[in-house]
Amino acid sequence: MITPARRKSLYEDISNQIISMIREGRWKPGEKIPGEIELAGMFEVSRNSVRESIKALELVGLLNSKSGRGTFVSDQALSRIKQLRYTSELENEDVLKEIMEARLIIEPELAAMAAEKASPEDIRLLEASVDACFSALENKTYSFELGLTFHSHIFRISGNRILNSIFENMKETLIVTRRKIFFKHIKETVLIEELNEHRAIINFIKNRKAEDARNAMKKHIAISLERLEKSKPKKT
Repeated sequence: MITPARRKSLYEDISNQIISMIREGRWKPGEKIPGEIELAGMFEVSRNSVRESIKALELVGLLNSKSGRGTFVSDQALSRIKQLRYTSELENEDVLKEIMEARLIIEPELAAMAAEKASPEDIRLLEASVDACFSALENKTYSFELGLTFHSHIFRISGNRILNSIFENMKETLIVTRRKIFFKHIKETVLIEELNEHRAIINFIKNRKAEDARNAMKKHIAISLERLEKSKPKKT
């Protein structure tokens, strides 16, 4: 049942109702959903609110907007919804915060290590990972998995199998974390800021400036941790 959206957290309310309709099978993966005008009428909100909600759901992988054709339910929508529910469970246990805190300890040292050990091919792959993300943003095909490629390379360059295993074990939760963060912080400018931070770290690695690479990565992870904290609901 569709209900008028509440005025508080308007786009989240619209998003949650769209999620419910996908989960209940009203809109199936691959199907086109109603246009902005129709959705605005259904939820009794402005088209801007609908547009904001659609963008949020695109960023978490539930919807795909195709130029000139409309907006469609993504093929992975149902699995994405399960991951969003999993995120809530993790959040209650503060696991997400703990993972980010662990990254804050580990990744700055790995960035410094990369400045000492990275081969020309390693640096090429790091640069290619950032270029691919910028291209994906421009083409509206960005995914959080793609965004993690940079960090995956940083762990790999260490050559340490234990550290690589740690990254692989927390990779899925990292993807879930980012979907949660950007469900709240939906501005594309945030992604661009992160990618520019990646580029700065790569430049320090490329120029063999280990201490600068360490500090830049520490700042990068700290900012991500801050965004995570802001995305959590306030306790009453």
